[in-house]
Amino acid sequence: MQYMHLIQQSIGFLAPLKKELAYLDPGTGSFLLQLLLATFLGGLFMVKTFWKRIKAFFVRLFSKNKEAEQPENTPPSNEQQ
Repeated sequence: MQYMHLIQQSIGFLAPLKKELAYLDPGTGSFLLQLLLATFLGGLFMVKTFWKRIKAFFVRLFSKNKEAEQPENTPPSNEQQ
């Protein structure tokens, strides 16, 4: 029976007695808009900064498939002569 009192107290701490009302002030909307805009512009800046690397990655990715299909067009190496 001693544990029953402890269980009741712990449930009382976990369950709020009254309903809390949430409040969002007008600054919250502008903050969220600013956060989304900064994320979008930061992403565009990263793409602009690393554009050459991104382009080279896709060129290498798609050029490997073409080289695998046509291995006969490779020039002979100097080691065979």
